[in-house]
Amino acid sequence: MKSFRAANALLRTNSAASNAISRAAAPLVTASGSPACQCLLTTPRTTLSQTPLTVRPFSTTPIRPGKKDKKSKRGSNEEVEEPPARGGKKDKKGSKSNNSPAEDASSNDPKDPNRPIPSPETPYDLSDLTYAFDRADKHYLDALKTFRSGSRFSADSIGALPIFPDKKDTSLSYPLRDLATVAQVSGSGRKWSILCFDESSVKPIMSAVQKSPDFNQQPQRSEENPLELTITVEPERAEDLQKRVKELCQLWRDKLRAETHKREAVHKKWKQQEKILDDDVKALKTKVQKLQDERMKAVAAREKEVCNAVMARK
Repeated sequence: MKSFRAANALLRTNSAASNAISRAAAPLVTASGSPACQCLLTTPRTTLSQTPLTVRPFSTTPIRPGKKDKKSKRGSNEEVEEPPARGGKKDKKGSKSNNSPAEDASSNDPKDPNRPIPSPETPYDLSDLTYAFDRADKHYLDALKTFRSGSRFSADSIGALPIFPDKKDTSLSYPLRDLATVAQVSGSGRKWSILCFDESSVKPIMSAVQKSPDFNQQPQRSEENPLELTITVEPERAEDLQKRVKELCQLWRDKLRAETHKREAVHKKWKQQEKILDDDVKALKTKVQKLQDERMKAVAAREKEVCNAVMARK
């Protein structure tokens, strides 16, 4: 009997436990009837990846350069000139006005650092123009001296012929006067003697004379002296010499006018910059013209003198 009682007690204990579990699960089963709960119960759980995605913020993303993006190609440090708006004009005048008058004047002759520079503070100082006139006078007066011999061939012109001792090295040259003496053959106004100092200079001198467009002939070697060469030149007619003198003097006049024009351009520049007045421009023009007229008279006098000397030998 005791064994039956113990078994019944065990059954009653298991039944009570199962009833307690049923009562605890009843609210969940009742609540699971709602659509929201059914969705939660039936939706599978998604497991997030443990590795985060590589996402760049939009603010730090670089801009991809396009075909017309010139600034991105040149670099951010360089400035790109913006084109003018449609219908507008580029301000060329404004860009040039940044240069000072001294720079504009010095740019006329950058090869001569000794030339004075005009200044708007002393506009009536024409020392720069006088310097340019003197330089032009010296150049053309020296050129007119070659007509005194009655021919373009003289000891000076022949002696100035460049000689190249080494054919392979054209950078090394000497004037003919440094390698030989030049003299006119006595009793003949057409023949010139070239007496070389050394045997090694004979062939280079012969080659230079032959290639020169002024001579265009082969020098003849003397039978008595192997170091002596002779050339024959044709004297120019007096009419041809006179024509060349006039052409040279015309170039002289053109040079003087060009220097005057440069100085007057500086005056206009000063006027645009409001550094001098209209009265100053007019007064300067009169003064510059007077200085030019004086030089023109000197050119005409020298031209007449040389032409008369040339025609007197006719």
